[in-house]
Amino acid sequence: MSEERHILHMASGRLEALGDGIFAVAMTFLVIELASPVVTGKEGWSDFIHAMHESWRGFLCYMISFVVLGIMWFGHRMMFEYIGRTNRYFIFLGVLFYMVVCLVPFSTKFLAHNTLKWYAIMVYGINLSLCNLSLYAQWIYGIHRTNLLHKDLPDEVKREAKILFLLSPVVYGIAIGISFFAPWISVSIYIITPILYLIPNKIDKYLP
Repeated sequence: MSEERHILHMASGRLEALGDGIFAVAMTFLVIELASPVVTGKEGWSDFIHAMHESWRGFLCYMISFVVLGIMWFGHRMMFEYIGRTNRYFIFLGVLFYMVVCLVPFSTKFLAHNTLKWYAIMVYGINLSLCNLSLYAQWIYGIHRTNLLHKDLPDEVKREAKILFLLSPVVYGIAIGISFFAPWISVSIYIITPILYLIPNKIDKYLP
């Protein structure tokens, strides 16, 4: 009985707070990494338009990544609505997830500089896929440890979450395959994919 009194119950709040900070830093770095348009002002509007045209890839990749990270943060936030405790393995999976999230500014900048190159599309797609898969691994581990849950998990939420977690890696894999012969289609897929997560789904009825 005395041993049970000394068992530690590690709340998930600190890990969730770390995740919030990681996302804040990663999303801020997306802006910092944006190259400032070079406008000399010698040719008036034409010089300005040319400078903005040269920067469109950076702005496009920034917007895609910012929205994607926002969606991932929401999924990360929802996970802790059901998982209220942690252990060392759950924390380790969380650290892996945060590690690949921190790589998003790098892969975004790489794609911005090589937008229609297959290797940049591949690096970016792999990075985002690893983000989804590592968060899904953490989710799966957490929901299968009843001692970590602090709220009943409906089967409908479990099924819908699986679809939402695995949808992006499948789509990004398709984009990587297409990049070898039609890279512009791959970039279009990266633009469209975040929009799919704005479509109402079965989890919405559980939200306030």
